[in-house]
Amino acid sequence: MNAYASSITEATRRKSTLLSGIVTGQVAGLIMAVVMMAVFALFLGKSPLYPVQVIGSTFTGEASLHGFHLNALLAGLLIHQLGPSLLYGAAFGFFASRWYVESAGQAVALGLGIGIFAMLGPYLLIPPVMHFLQGADIWNREVPMLWDWAAHIVFGLSFALFPLIHRKLAK
Repeated sequence: MNAYASSITEATRRKSTLLSGIVTGQVAGLIMAVVMMAVFALFLGKSPLYPVQVIGSTFTGEASLHGFHLNALLAGLLIHQLGPSLLYGAAFGFFASRWYVESAGQAVALGLGIGIFAMLGPYLLIPPVMHFLQGADIWNREVPMLWDWAAHIVFGLSFALFPLIHRKLAK
């Protein structure tokens, strides 16, 4: 194989791996959301939709946390899936393409690193954004940090699905 064909093959592999990382990030984000919904319903005595509405309250305000609020729910889903899940899925895909992540074990190791890194959000990003938009850090007030950490660990572990998703998308 000549150098040109090899570079095309490598570029194609990297694009495929990046796309697989993005898709896996979306799946991991949904798994994380379902886990948080279960935690809020089973352990915190809230509606299973509450954590998604808390995310949505970034734009819809605190009043949207009282009862069911469709706008907060939709905003929360969009923010979560098109924000962190997309960003960290793309980061996973980028690193996976450079480090030749192929096994579930490798994917979990990288995924856990990304899940732990993503915890910078609740400490450094979310507070100023919430204060700027809503005058209070609604997220950190309403979501116990222990459960936030647990959800991010679940997010990272969910990247174990990467090899399966990558094989399906590569067909």
